[in-house]
Amino acid sequence: MTEIHDPIHGTSYSFRRDGENLWVDTWFEQGAHLPEHFHPTYDEHWEIVEGSAELKLDDRWRTLGPGDGAIRVARGVRHELKNVSGRPAHGRTQAVPAGNLEEFLTESAWAAREGLYNARNLPTGLRGARWVAGFAHRFRNDTVVTSPPVALQRLLLPLLAPLAR
Repeated sequence: MTEIHDPIHGTSYSFRRDGENLWVDTWFEQGAHLPEHFHPTYDEHWEIVEGSAELKLDDRWRTLGPGDGAIRVARGVRHELKNVSGRPAHGRTQAVPAGNLEEFLTESAWAAREGLYNARNLPTGLRGARWVAGFAHRFRNDTVVTSPPVALQRLLLPLLAPLAR
């Protein structure tokens, strides 16, 4: 099983296909943070396998642990996760159907390792700006990070995406 690491968000991932669905195991370092985002075309079912993590869903934070079972995050619902427990945590989500989540997380982790963007999801230079524009445009129907604001992204990405080529 291949594991990929994202140093910006403090996470590592492994993936397993299950028909048209995808299982993603996520290891959260202390302080790890997956910023607010939503998925227009698929649901997620999050559970914490070890440790604990905070899930923001419907603008409310909730602590999740192994006894809580899977929490459904419906398509289009903004959510974010973070680990403020003081120790590592292991979470798992099932994406139904898979969409391009594996590709999104793999490329995002690569760009984090390359230093193309920072923890606020802002590009770190011209190369990063070109990558962010193309990346956000390619995945706009799959995973949408809400910072910068989605309305601004929808206005600017079509104009900036050709520069990424």
